[in-house]
Amino acid sequence: MSDWIRNYFGIVDRMDMDGYLALHTDEVRFRFANAPTTTGKDPIREGLTQLWGSIAGLRHDIVQTWDTDVAGISEANVVYTRKDGSQVGIPATSILRKRGDLLDDVRIYMDLTPLFAPAAPQLEQQPAAAGAH
Repeated sequence: MSDWIRNYFGIVDRMDMDGYLALHTDEVRFRFANAPTTTGKDPIREGLTQLWGSIAGLRHDIVQTWDTDVAGISEANVVYTRKDGSQVGIPATSILRKRGDLLDDVRIYMDLTPLFAPAAPQLEQQPAAAGAH
């Protein structure tokens, strides 16, 4: 994986807002999941503040990346840790376009529905009934 894509996802995984915003132009176009495309850093800050505030952490397990120096594409399984400690993995594809050294267009395609669905209950192991085979 290229260094700039590795750095990008490392900053996201640390939920480092200032570091993340510093990677983007002031006019960045940003689309996350099924939300409308926004322009500028302020809407990114607002959206990620809400998302990151609702989780305990996240981790990108990268499956594959493609890098053309002016754009990068990443396929990943994003593992979110909920506030209750449960985890859910969600497949995601990100398209990152650069202007110079900064990102100018970010498209993140994923379905966040599983993140906000109730965590699956833990099944307790029941002792076998006497005489059961």
